[in-house]
Order: sequence, then structure tokens, then C-alpha cells
Amino acid sequence: QSVLQDAYESGELRGKKLMTVRRLIEERRHLGKRLDRRHGTGSKKKGPSSTSLVRAYNQEVERQKLLIHKADQVQQRMAFLTGALATLLSDDNFINLLRAEGLDTLPKPLDERIRSTGAKSG
Repeated sequence: QSVLQDAYESGELRGKKLMTVRRLIEERRHLGKRLDRRHGTGSKKKGPSSTSLVRAYNQEVERQKLLIHKADQVQQRMAFLTGALATLLSDDNFINLLRAEGLDTLPKPLDERIRSTGAKSG
């Protein structure tokens, strides 16, 4: 608490940053240092310093930015694939080929997503 107060008073942590660091501290208190994958087991240090709190906050921000970037990529790829499948499934010749090969069904979530684009999906 005193380190957190020092970081607040020095202006290093304010507002959302302060709340995020408090949440990280609570997570570490409950889960230990297993969240810090790079260092394996935790150091034998007694408590966190304001610098280590800021570093932990910045690492969490970077981790979340990477997660958002990956989610955006997945969403873009899914939109592309859904559009491509919708286009293919609007072609009667393609539908007939799928039926002939016994591939005339889609997984329900994919079928619903394609139907929501407004295309027909045999």
C-alpha cells in the first residue's frame, strides 16, 4: 500500500493506471507470480516498488494491445471467409458438387453467420 501511495504521490500512477495496478496487485496476491511467464519463479524481494508497479502496468497494457490486435486479425479473417463461403454457396453448381460429395451441411455457427450476411446456404 505504501509503494502504491508513493507512486500516486509522485505522479507515476494516476486514474486508470492506478486502478489497473491495484487490480494486478490483487491478482498477484491471489495467483502468485505465475502470470509473469518470463521470469519463472518470483524474485525473493519483499514487496513491489513503484518502478516495478509501473513496469507491471506497462507489460499488462502491451499484453492487452497484442490481444486486441490478434482479435482484430481473427475477426477480419472470419469476415473474409464468411463472405467467400457465402459467395460460393450462392452458386448452384457449387452446391450440387458439395451434395454429390456428401458435404452439403455446415456447422451451425458457421451456417448462421453466413445466413446473416444475406446469402443463401443450401
